[in-house]
Amino acid sequence: MLRALSAAEKHLGDAGTDRPGWCAWVSEADLAVDSGQALLDLGDTGRAHQLITDGERLLPTARDKTRGVFLTYRSASYLDLKEPEPAAAAATQSLLLARRIGAPRCVSLVDDLLPRFQPYAHAQGVPELLQLAAA
Repeated sequence: MLRALSAAEKHLGDAGTDRPGWCAWVSEADLAVDSGQALLDLGDTGRAHQLITDGERLLPTARDKTRGVFLTYRSASYLDLKEPEPAAAAATQSLLLARRIGAPRCVSLVDDLLPRFQPYAHAQGVPELLQLAAA
């Protein structure tokens, strides 16, 4: 799997702007986050979170909806690790962004995560997230 990810990154980089139409939409940001998601599935959380963060940073402001989606991915990954504080921070950031730009899909993604926060109702940031989501 890691070799396949490395090969995909290399081929995408080698193609530059001369990419086939079927992958023209894939940016460096998308590849970083998708690679991070794959690494999460493999249990390599340290590298995964770094790639997801890198992908978020690479996104231009015009892709804030995508940033909101990426933030929910990060939140879910922290919940998988039983780390509610960074999960709540990412979900809160996504929800605020989604409401500011009018991105209902991002709001729905955060709403879908809310039940997973219930066991952590007293963790830092979680009560504020739940209150914000209810507003």
